[in-house]
Amino acid sequence: MKRTIIIKDAAAVAPTPPQISTLRCALSLACALAADGLQWLFPPLWVLYDGTMAVALLLIWGWRWEIAVAVIPELIPGLDLFPTWTLFVGYLIAVRRKKT
Repeated sequence: MKRTIIIKDAAAVAPTPPQISTLRCALSLACALAADGLQWLFPPLWVLYDGTMAVALLLIWGWRWEIAVAVIPELIPGLDLFPTWTLFVGYLIAVRRKKT
């Protein structure tokens, strides 16, 4: 008995990027604003805020290598008061909207 195997070309079907949800944007922006605001009010707890924010972004957006780039300025003394989380979430939203 002869069997025929059909292999489809992977390049023929381009996956569409997932739609960015308003809830995802609002939730991540609220978390980022809270983390940056709390760093100004209670600076000694910055490790807690940064760790929580990194985990929250991983849960909301999934694994993204850019999160490591956003954490680096938070580890440098003095730069942790700059609103890096808010800027990073703005970057994520802008890049995702550009793809769609």
